[in-house]
Amino acid sequence: MNNIQKGFLVESARWQKLLGVVMMISSILIALLGIFFFVIGFVDGEDFMESEVLGKITGALLGIMYLLFAVLYYFFAVYLLRSAKAFKTWETSDDDADLTEGLRNTKSFFRLSGILTIIGLCAIGLMLVGVVVTIAFTL
Repeated sequence: MNNIQKGFLVESARWQKLLGVVMMISSILIALLGIFFFVIGFVDGEDFMESEVLGKITGALLGIMYLLFAVLYYFFAVYLLRSAKAFKTWETSDDDADLTEGLRNTKSFFRLSGILTIIGLCAIGLMLVGVVVTIAFTL
């Protein structure tokens, strides 16, 4: 690998670290928000929604959803931070194992992104089918 290519990887590691730290902080805040919704739904379900039962269910579902999103965001952050650390180590050591570790974590980050993108597109497709079916049955 020449110095220009190495420079690009090292510079991308800085950005990966920044994004990883921001994502880690965000995952903590999202988890706290999930816990807040979960607790508010059960403690004060009647004020949260018109019905106490509906408020508890809504609070619990929102809390669980936010906690799941926090876990996903955490994994994104971990992959970025591991990749950045390996690339920074590789910059000084020139050890192929460090480069391989950085590239492996970068691949894992993009693989997770791709899987979630496919799941999201499928969910959008299912929702569109649901809307069309609902409209067809209400006409």
